[in-house]
Amino acid sequence: MKFDMDSNQNYGPANHVPYQCFMGRWEGLCKTFDAKGNFIEASAVHMNVYWIDEKTWHLHEYFENLYEFGPADIHSDITVEGKYCHGANEAVTIEGTEITPFNYVFTIVSQLSGTTVYNNHYFIDPNNRRIITHKVRDGKTHIFQIQDFVRIVQP
Repeated sequence: MKFDMDSNQNYGPANHVPYQCFMGRWEGLCKTFDAKGNFIEASAVHMNVYWIDEKTWHLHEYFENLYEFGPADIHSDITVEGKYCHGANEAVTIEGTEITPFNYVFTIVSQLSGTTVYNNHYFIDPNNRRIITHKVRDGKTHIFQIQDFVRIVQP
């Protein structure tokens, strides 16, 4: 099938800004499962995300109980280059890519958990986000996590 492309067709605003959908205050719950899918625990996660400038955003995550670590207060400045982003601090190294305007994938090397973290962020709607996490340690699945967030403050 061939679609006719006409300059009069309106596909909406062309001013999509990658990562803008992350901005705001979020409250979430992180559910942790072992490699065989057995539920281990759940813990609250609080998140504040905002732009520092046109190319850099700040991610503040507070985990009430990061699995096998305890409370964790992590601040990350993340630089955006088109659909790609990256950042690093003493706790984590982050690389991410926008796959679609509301689906993002991240690879995180965590010094806190000693794992490589593969995250798939899916925005169910503008104020609800689900993260599917696969944590790998020494080349093997360590745990899986599902995090569900609700945006409580709009940018």
